[in-house]
Amino acid sequence: MSTIVVGLYKETGSAKKAFQALIAAGCQETDIETFGGADSADKAAQGLLGHGFEKDLAEQYGAAVRQGHTLVAADIADQDADAAEAILNENGSVDLPEAPAVQKAGNGGTVEQETLQSVKEEVEIGKRRVAKGGMKLTSQVSETPVRETVTLRDEAVDVEHRTVDRPLSADEEKAAFDDKTIELTATSEMPEITKEARVVEEVVLSKTASEQEKTVEAVARRTDVKVEPVAGTSGGKPGNKR
Repeated sequence: MSTIVVGLYKETGSAKKAFQALIAAGCQETDIETFGGADSADKAAQGLLGHGFEKDLAEQYGAAVRQGHTLVAADIADQDADAAEAILNENGSVDLPEAPAVQKAGNGGTVEQETLQSVKEEVEIGKRRVAKGGMKLTSQVSETPVRETVTLRDEAVDVEHRTVDRPLSADEEKAAFDDKTIELTATSEMPEITKEARVVEEVVLSKTASEQEKTVEAVARRTDVKVEPVAGTSGGKPGNKR
């Protein structure tokens, strides 16, 4: 199910911002209508009537469009209606202007009333934090070939048979007939690579903060209602304005 959410704006720029904000929030452009200008007032009223608005309320919106307001109407899913209404309000949506009141006069006639409002704009100056850029550190690994010549020792065991013909000495004769084993081991050297990681540099990111006082100026607007007489007509002829 869906519902129609509307926002009324005094300025066309505010209505455009509201339209763009709805699009940014995920609304489909085809589900949003904008009415601005006296020629679209009746179309706005008829459109709201077609969406279930009461006749009096739809005609009030049409009259507001005829007076120069811009109406933004969006067809929103029920669960998203509150969020869409908040977006319209955040972008400057205003209430319907008060319709001229008609009262009965004591003599049986009617009295028409028009209302102007005195408006005072409140200005609040604060501050917000914005990013102005900085520095980023990224480590990258590179490889450098290392070549070095080393001398390697290689041993080998040889066996040599010698023909000997001599008498044994007394000591040799005593040991000649004992079992004996002799052993000679050959060794060789192989290349060996060892690595040790060492820190050679540190790059540190730091930031400093300073505070300063700055004078900010803004303009607060105020609308005052000025009361002055209006010249009438005499003898059926228009009066002269001086």
